[in-house]
Amino acid sequence: MHDPQVIVNDFGEFRSAVTQGLPYKPLYVKLKLMWACNLRCFMCNHWRDPYETPMDTDRLLHLIDELADMGCVKVHITGGEPTLRDDLDQLISRITERGMRATMTTNGTRLTHALCRQLTDAGLHKVNISLDSPDPQIHDRVRGVQGAWAKTIYGIQTLRNYLYRPNSLRLNTVISEANFLSLKDLPELAHQLRVDRLNLIPVDRHTQEVQGLSQAQIQTYNREIAPHFARSALKYGLIQTKAQAYPFGQNVTAIRASEQGHHAHTYYDRHRCYAPWTHALIDHVGRVSVCCMTTNQVVMGDLRQNSFREIWTGSHYQNLRQCQNLPQLPQCRQCDMFLQTNRTIEAKLNPGWQYWS
Repeated sequence: MHDPQVIVNDFGEFRSAVTQGLPYKPLYVKLKLMWACNLRCFMCNHWRDPYETPMDTDRLLHLIDELADMGCVKVHITGGEPTLRDDLDQLISRITERGMRATMTTNGTRLTHALCRQLTDAGLHKVNISLDSPDPQIHDRVRGVQGAWAKTIYGIQTLRNYLYRPNSLRLNTVISEANFLSLKDLPELAHQLRVDRLNLIPVDRHTQEVQGLSQAQIQTYNREIAPHFARSALKYGLIQTKAQAYPFGQNVTAIRASEQGHHAHTYYDRHRCYAPWTHALIDHVGRVSVCCMTTNQVVMGDLRQNSFREIWTGSHYQNLRQCQNLPQLPQCRQCDMFLQTNRTIEAKLNPGWQYWS
């Protein structure tokens, strides 16, 4: 979601906003620049869906200025595939000039030396690249385009020559029944590629083509893949805790929840998510959602009718911030994206709270 230390340093104002159900600051905003994509991933609908013309450069520059004025710390650029936009370096430059961090998720297939130099010169701070297997055939099958693995590996190697900051290059791996048995050696490949971090993401059921892992498959992963993955990834500093190698959990309750697609493992049945106070997702035409789990399902507002500030302080966000029901939205049960940050905030707000509660 963001660095929770930002909240800790301003904790009085944050706690007051949460207690009263009032707006805080959009510290971290995810910006979907494109709906279009050059791959055909079986777990994604972007390439299947018709899409409207995205916001133009001037509108996006105005939005970036508005976010900076409201206290935004980080703008994360995503898509679709964001490198399809010709103005990407201009947008990153504006984000950086306004004192915010510019980060990006990409499939890596379009990362040439020229583009990497252009984007890092503009101030690109951190990049997540999607790689679904150390096996080229499995990755290409998941991504729906033959040769995608080779292009992504080249993109990772090329970007590493321009992205010098520590912890600035991360691999995102979506775990599905198609690839989970192949992930044992992923840390070795990541180390060879000089990647800084690995992030395992249980697949969400967005399409009919893909299902989450069954309880038996999760147990196989936990028994045969995760221990080796954890040892190698910890050895190379690619993960920070052993638990990160076990995204489906390790006890019966967590595994059963994961089988149902509830990757938060019932956490949000008892605790709030603080994204409504700190986070927004803005899609390619200007629809504003709370997060990527609610894109086009729970729309807070539309930039074609209102400014971002009007939406951030408007009734839809207000109703969610004042919601006493848990989970605040049904989609919260499926989301593990902000768990660690939410736990950190919860422990600060309620000092007696325990991690396992």
